[in-house]
Amino acid sequence: MNKLKLISLIKICAFTVFIGRAYQLYFFGGPYRAILWDESLLTPIVEGLFNYTWYDYATSTTVDSWIERFTKLNSLIFLIAALFSLFWDKIKWIKPKRFIMGLGLFLLILLGICMVKDRNYDFLQLFEMSIQLSAPFLLWKNIRIDSNNKKLINGLKIAIGLTFIPHGLLAMGFPYRPGHFIDMTIIILGVNETQATQFLFVVGFLDVLCALLLFVPKLSKYALWYMIIWGFATAFARIVSGFNIDFISSSIHGSAYLTVYRLAHGIIPLIVLLLEMNKTTPKIRVA
Repeated sequence: MNKLKLISLIKICAFTVFIGRAYQLYFFGGPYRAILWDESLLTPIVEGLFNYTWYDYATSTTVDSWIERFTKLNSLIFLIAALFSLFWDKIKWIKPKRFIMGLGLFLLILLGICMVKDRNYDFLQLFEMSIQLSAPFLLWKNIRIDSNNKKLINGLKIAIGLTFIPHGLLAMGFPYRPGHFIDMTIIILGVNETQATQFLFVVGFLDVLCALLLFVPKLSKYALWYMIIWGFATAFARIVSGFNIDFISSSIHGSAYLTVYRLAHGIIPLIVLLLEMNKTTPKIRVA
């Protein structure tokens, strides 16, 4: 594959992550209140530093308004980062574009931390975001794209594994099986709950197995092919399961962004596969 097309995949991947998250925050908000309204965590700051009572802080419309503005600001930053990603090599302002990308990356991590807190410290959710952080990180650090660079390939494989293993464990029911996994399976495949549970266990096991096979040289390409197909399938499952023919616009509005920022789950394995297939490719740099 042409090396410029490989770089284009990285830019598109970063774009989809940022634009999907921007849409999410703008229209549906974010989990920031999980931390900003945590009484045990913030009481020392609220009462000690700002001389507010917790009740006044938690019921303040001003505070609530500031949280809303903060969420919208993050959405705007993600939108800008998405555009910078898409036109990365066209933008000649090196420091500003790296600043925006670094800020966007930081806010993605912050979003992940808030998601963990919002879901009762479910750290699997944070690990599952690893693959979504990969492309922005490559752009931010101006990583040299070299198919013979084992550190690059192994780093991306680790990110893939950190996404697929938690996803697989959840599908298998460890430590729990998310209800929406079962709902999506029933809606898309037309099976009953028992069959959906069995199906999820099998694909969850395959997720974990393929994550391990990534590091077995003779088998990694087969694992990557599975991850490419399954990564895109699970991304599009969001919009398929959420689609309602009677409410087309609202169903697309409510689920398309979930698909968009998950496209990275198929794109990053595709990038790794292409890197491994072109190990004689000379070094290039993401400009």
